[in-house]
Amino acid sequence: MARFLLMVRTRPLAGREAEYHRWYDDFHLAEVLRVPGFVTAERCAPPSGADAEFAGDGTHLALFTVESDDFEATVATFREAQASMEQPSCLAPESVSLTWWRSLGSRTTASPHG
Repeated sequence: MARFLLMVRTRPLAGREAEYHRWYDDFHLAEVLRVPGFVTAERCAPPSGADAEFAGDGTHLALFTVESDDFEATVATFREAQASMEQPSCLAPESVSLTWWRSLGSRTTASPHG
């Protein structure tokens, strides 16, 4: 089974950060993980004090791991599901950017340093 990553950059509207985080953590991650093939989700933010150059247009990143033998069908199913996903008013719509990546091999981990 092939593995893919979906990177989603977003940012909340100014002054609505708490609402944005509640929506993402308490609702949206589970909503996306119900799509067949989506197996993990992780949210990220730039390191504290980091320049905007690290974040680009979005100030937050969600990483989704997707496993599928039919990538095109999985993307089509995701797009269908997106049509019914909530777009909260706390999210800056122009900040939303999705990028798909295909894994090139197995994950490598560092060995313990002695």
